[in-house]
Parts: sequence; structure tokens; C-alpha cells
Amino acid sequence: MSLFSGLFKRIGSLKQLRLIVVFFLISLFVWLSSKMSEVHTSKVDIYFDYSDETFETYRVDEPAQAVEFVVSGTGFRLLFARLFTPTVYLSMTDVQTDDKGLYFSKPLMISAVESHYRNVLRVNQLMLDRLDAPFFVSSIKKISVRLQEDFMLANGYAWTSELNIIPDSLYVSGSPEMVDSLEYAFVVTPTNKEFTTSLDEKLSLTSKLQANYKWSETQVHATQKISRYTQIELRLPIEVLDPIENIDVSVIPAFAQVSLRVPVQQARQIDPSQFILGCRLSIDTVSEFLVVDFEKIPDNIVVNEITPSQVRYFIN
Repeated sequence: MSLFSGLFKRIGSLKQLRLIVVFFLISLFVWLSSKMSEVHTSKVDIYFDYSDETFETYRVDEPAQAVEFVVSGTGFRLLFARLFTPTVYLSMTDVQTDDKGLYFSKPLMISAVESHYRNVLRVNQLMLDRLDAPFFVSSIKKISVRLQEDFMLANGYAWTSELNIIPDSLYVSGSPEMVDSLEYAFVVTPTNKEFTTSLDEKLSLTSKLQANYKWSETQVHATQKISRYTQIELRLPIEVLDPIENIDVSVIPAFAQVSLRVPVQQARQIDPSQFILGCRLSIDTVSEFLVVDFEKIPDNIVVNEITPSQVRYFIN
């Protein structure tokens, strides 16, 4: 009987202990909640980074900067701010400049921090008067656009106009050392495409150029006309062009064989009378040979070869 009596007493004691522990925990929770709901003041490290970078500035490769603030807010808010160090972004559109460089003012930093916390934390003290921005004024340069590689044409096709790139020049921004070393703005051309129709392509700057510089634009528009061609050969007389007065000149041979690439739709309309092939003799000529070239040739025709390319001349 005494055994059971002792056991019941122990059970009763454990229940009382549990009640005491539960009551203590509840009291502690209520007390902590009360204290954490009160307004406190504490030091908090806040990291600043930057957004809305402008074309006129470039950034030095530096990590986000930590600045110590004295702030006030509820205990819960302060605990959250200390456990999870925030990053507050300053817009480069708000940056100021003086003889020391680019910087953000003290009022701007305070406003940015309070806005970040939606005014549930208030800044009481900030020892810094300014935050120097890790940016410098850019060097800006206008450079010409170039193709990284030529476009590929399918067999039997040729260009019938000049390549037109809009814009043909771009503005680049960056550090003076990097910008000065840049000669051309190279754009990427399709390497697995053979064109059979007129070119009309949007071309982007190379990924390397886009990664290392700021650009006024990163794409250009390229156009160029294409036609299907066929090859023809003509036998044309060689004329002496702009003959010297009172000097009769003959050339040998008097005819040349020319190989031409002609648009298919134009081939049937070709006539030898549309061409003038010749050479020129001047009073300063010292060679016994004259260069043969076209004085007149229809548009869109490509000269493959002129045989012979030079002729011997004689004064009669």
C-alpha cells in the first residue's frame, strides 16, 4: 500500500512540475512578446548596391559597401534586420558629383533605408556625410560597325547592291583605357545560312562586346540585294580611250574575251553594244603595254575575267 502511495505522490509532483514549466514558458513568451513589441534602438549594418546605371558612367569592380546606421524600431524588426543583413539599392539617377568624384548624399541614404523598410524602422544616426560611389565618368566614343564574318551566298547567287547597315556607327561607353583600344563594333552574322533571297537581318553585337562595354544600341539592321546569276562570255573590241590629238594608236590584239556574271533575269537582254572596253595612252606612259578595263558596263554585272588584261600598243 505504501508503494502505491509513493508512486501517486511522484506522479502528482511530475504534473505540478510540468504545470510550472508550462506556466514559465507562457510567461516568458508573453514577456518577450511585450518587450519585442516595444521600440528599441540598435546599430545595424546595411549594404548598399546600385541600380539604373547610366551610359555616362562605368563601375569599378567592387563589392557592395556596408554602412553602419543607428536605427529604432520594434524588437522584432530590429532582430530581423540584424539576422538578415539587407541590401539597399541606390539609383544612379540620383548620384551627385563634385571635385572628389561621384557620391550619394546623407539625406538620400537615410531616405533609401527608411523606404526599404517601409518606414517601420527609423534612422536615428548616420555618421557618414556622403557615400562615394564606385563609379567614374565614362569615356564615350563613336565607332563603325563591322561584320564579324561575311555572309554566305548559295552557289549561283551574288550581291547586286552595297551592304547597308543602320546605324552604321554606335556609341560605346567605358573606361578610357578600354574604349581607346576598341576600333570596331563587330556584329555576329549567321554562319550556317546560305542566302538565296535579299538580305534583311537584325544583327547583334558579339557577346564579348556586350559584356565588357555599354552601347547606345546592341543591334543593327543589315540589308543587301541578291540575285541569281548565270555566266556568259562576250568577244568585245578594245578601244583606245581619250586618244592623244594627232597620234594614231593601234593595239594588239584588237579584241578581248570577257567572262561575266549576269543576273538570270537580265541575261537575255545583254548586247555587246551595252559595253565599252578599252585602254588609255597618256603622254606619260612609259610601258609598252596598256591595261584593259571597262569604260561602260550595265548595272549588276560582275566581271570575272578579261583576256587579255593588257595589250601592246603601236603608234602608226
